[in-house]
Amino acid sequence: MTKMTSKLQQILAESKRTYPFKIGIVGEPKDIDVGALESTLQKFVVEKMSAGKKTPITKRPLDFPHIENQSVTYFDVELTYPTTSAVLHNYLTKSLGIAEAHMVVRNPNEPTEQYQAEKDDAPYEAKLNSPYEDSKDEQKSAGQSRVMDLLKELEKERKERPAPDAAGDIKPGGNVLPNEGDSKNKMSPISGKSKGK
Repeated sequence: MTKMTSKLQQILAESKRTYPFKIGIVGEPKDIDVGALESTLQKFVVEKMSAGKKTPITKRPLDFPHIENQSVTYFDVELTYPTTSAVLHNYLTKSLGIAEAHMVVRNPNEPTEQYQAEKDDAPYEAKLNSPYEDSKDEQKSAGQSRVMDLLKELEKERKERPAPDAAGDIKPGGNVLPNEGDSKNKMSPISGKSKGK
């Protein structure tokens, strides 16, 4: 029984999902009450919370263009309870008494976060100058050779299919028009004269 319980606990631990967020607050880490922030986040069950990372003082911080000459402190947080950036931002600003314009909450997968992510410094290599790989099987699926293969397949299927018997498919009286043998049918509709006379 204990082996089964431990296996179940292992499966539950592996399937546990967390929701990462990046919280940015204007100010130095010493000016931010980290304990209050963490206790407020407990509503969403904090799995991990990093220590605040301070940015250098800039004229206009990237996330706060309306604020001048301030540093920003960022916290990386993983929550167990699912929520959105907007809901978390609204909840934190109201609970902590921080102005909405002085806090930003983002998911790491948002385009703004990906734009700000550190890039590798490898030199850019143009694809235009790189050698072109020779194609091997692509010409078989396109062009004149594919047309010929398709025609061969159609010819093979036509030979395998039984040809309909043209005379056997017509039933006497079944496909005949009601006035076919009538003498009026021998007249041309345009001239009103009989055909063949």
